[in-house]
Amino acid sequence: MVKSFISTSSLLLIIFLFSSVALAAEKPRLILQITVDQLRGDLPTRYYDRLGEGGFRYLWESGIVYHDAHLAHANTETIVGHTTLATGAHPAIHGMVGNLWFDRETGFTTYNVEDARYPLLTAGASVDANTEID
Repeated sequence: MVKSFISTSSLLLIIFLFSSVALAAEKPRLILQITVDQLRGDLPTRYYDRLGEGGFRYLWESGIVYHDAHLAHANTETIVGHTTLATGAHPAIHGMVGNLWFDRETGFTTYNVEDARYPLLTAGASVDANTEID
């Protein structure tokens, strides 16, 4: 009985110590995710010898590169893939299911990152809003 109590207590103490160490690990203040649409995974290595210092070469040498990453979701629109990459969650969980959606309250289509308080980078850049899709 005493031996069993000591064994159980020791096990619980070890679990507590390891779990508190894991909880104490500092979270990163910022994670920068750079996703380039339509950039095939083989192209940076294919043209690696042409890359200058900094830029892609710096990211390739100093960042994290996933050589065989796959995410299973059917809709391949920009916001769906980028949000899935950033969160690790499927569209049904993170909520970004398409680049555009219909707003029932206004009766208009809304772009995924559209916010009247913040203009898009293309605002005032002579971009034809009728042809700008994404």
